[in-house]
Amino acid sequence: MCRGSEVLVVGGGNSAGQAAMFLSEQTRRVFLLLRSGDLQKGMSSYLAQRVESKENIEVLPHTEIRRMLGDQQLEAVEVENTQTGEVRTVATTAVFTFIGAIPRTDWLPAEIETSARGFVLTGPEVAGSPRWSAGRAPFLLETSRAGVFAAGDVRVGSINRVASAVGEGAMAIKFIHEYLAGFLAAGENGEAQW
Repeated sequence: MCRGSEVLVVGGGNSAGQAAMFLSEQTRRVFLLLRSGDLQKGMSSYLAQRVESKENIEVLPHTEIRRMLGDQQLEAVEVENTQTGEVRTVATTAVFTFIGAIPRTDWLPAEIETSARGFVLTGPEVAGSPRWSAGRAPFLLETSRAGVFAAGDVRVGSINRVASAVGEGAMAIKFIHEYLAGFLAAGENGEAQW
């Protein structure tokens, strides 16, 4: 699909480095976008050295995607260097994201249960939890705090794919509507079930 074109890989870990190396064999150029400035910060040094020595891989430190452009399909991506403010448009038909598997949930309040590794428990995993206090079964993506939902890679048991995260986000919106409808109905009947 990408043979002979230019592609973007977003991420600074080993998965992103391996993808960049693989894609460099098939494509004209690989742009490796890093939020940080140091390739070896999140990547094995041997892999970082291979990436840096590969002629058709261009590492763009301190760089983030700002816009994706195209009519019927992706045609270009606008990226910005967050230190210099320089904006650059790269013609491409593909962006690959490898942004990590660390959930970064330490900011959540104690009411929202997480696994030992920090992934958010939802649905059936919180039904028997002492933190679950609603008088009903939790919705599939609902956390241990009634009315708070989690979607995507941050959730225990997620499929870890962008398409799945997008689908779960859409599902969460539907569950929020159902939660609010139940909350309003409970208020009208004077029953505090939610």
